[in-house]
Amino acid sequence: MIVKNANILKHLTSAIGNNLPDLHKIPMITSKYNGKLISVSRGEIRVQFLIQPQMTNPLGILHGGMQCTLIDDIIGIAVATLGNDVFSMSINLQINYLGKAKLGEKIYISARIIREGRNIIHASAKISDINDKIISVAQSDLLKTQIDSDYIQSLLNEKQDK
Repeated sequence: MIVKNANILKHLTSAIGNNLPDLHKIPMITSKYNGKLISVSRGEIRVQFLIQPQMTNPLGILHGGMQCTLIDDIIGIAVATLGNDVFSMSINLQINYLGKAKLGEKIYISARIIREGRNIIHASAKISDINDKIISVAQSDLLKTQIDSDYIQSLLNEKQDK
């Protein structure tokens, strides 16, 4: 597959070791939780989060809905690194909760594109703790739409302005 736009990947690569950068018009929920970008390459990303009170259930454990939301967002960023000029949307997301993480602990979310088809992208993700113990695993399919991605257009405009 020809990468139509490598600007997202370049933008992310320049931010490794820092909080997830602004991706223009992407309203990522994960940006509210100060995810630290650990690594990124085409179709893969790894982000670290510190579990904050608003991310937990009443027992002080990372909430299942929050895990699902973070995974969905991080998979979305992994898809963005493919360089497609159209928006891809989740059409399913299956998650298995296998462990737990508590308030104040660090977690790592890794997402990877398994297969990029003509219309459907298949991805996987996992949440693990600092010792690489699995907290949850997920699989997702995303549909390539015909909708132009605002963030792609913003980055194209940024490149032309320079």
